[in-house]
Amino acid sequence: MISAIYDLALTTGASRVVRGCRIEHVCGNPDLGPEKDHEYGLTILRTALGALTTAVTGPTLFDPMESSAEVVHAS
Repeated sequence: MISAIYDLALTTGASRVVRGCRIEHVCGNPDLGPEKDHEYGLTILRTALGALTTAVTGPTLFDPMESSAEVVHAS
């Protein structure tokens, strides 16, 4: 799940949560301008794809802004 409200997603049992930007723009940030917004959105999506191939034992948060999309929180 990609969510800007990642704490809620983690507490409701989503096994893999990717930190999104904002509620109205979960996979991007139009304030960055077209090119940077596109790259930021791709970073979020790449993190989500990586999360799908990562073994987890419980609700886990993936942060696209961390180097190589490391796991930020695992319960």
